[in-house]
Amino acid sequence: MSWLDWLTGLAPPPAGRVFWQGVDWRERGPRAAAAERGRMGCVFAAGGLVMNLDLDENVWLPARIHRRAGAAEEIERWARFFGVWPLPPERAPAVRERDRRRLLWTRAFAGRPAALVLERPLRETPAEDRTRLVDAVKQARAEGSAVIWLEEALDIATRTALEPLAVASPESI
Repeated sequence: MSWLDWLTGLAPPPAGRVFWQGVDWRERGPRAAAAERGRMGCVFAAGGLVMNLDLDENVWLPARIHRRAGAAEEIERWARFFGVWPLPPERAPAVRERDRRRLLWTRAFAGRPAALVLERPLRETPAEDRTRLVDAVKQARAEGSAVIWLEEALDIATRTALEPLAVASPESI
C-alpha cells in the first residue's frame, strides 16, 4: 500500500508533493506528522485489524494512541450507527465478517476525522450496509471531513449518493 505511505507522509510520493492541511508532509517534524495522521480515519480493502487484539481494542486503538477527547462518546455513536454496539470483546475469527467490516468503519469514523480514506469499502457488502456507509460518509462530510474513496469504478447509485464528487483516475493525475 505504498499509496497510503505517501498520502500520509510516511514516504515521499513517486512524483510531486503531498500536502496535508496546506502543509507539505516533508515540512513537518515526526511528532507533528504523527499527530496529523491521527486525524485520519482509514478503511482498508484487506481489513487492517491488529490480530492480537480483541475487536473492541482494535476500535479503541487510534483513540488511545492519539489521546482523543470525547472518544468514548464518538465510538459509541458510530458503533450504534453501524449496528455493532456494544463492541465485541473477542478476536476477529469469533465475529462475523459483516460485523468486522462495520467495526472497521466505526474505528475510522470515530474521532471526528479531518479526512477519511476508504479503500473499496463496499466490496461484498449487503445493500443495507451500503446505504448505512454512504449515509455515514454524508454525515462526516457535513461535519467537515474530507473523503478519499478509492475504487476502480463506482456504480451510478453510489456515485449519485456521494455527489458532489471529484473523480480522479491515473489518466487524469
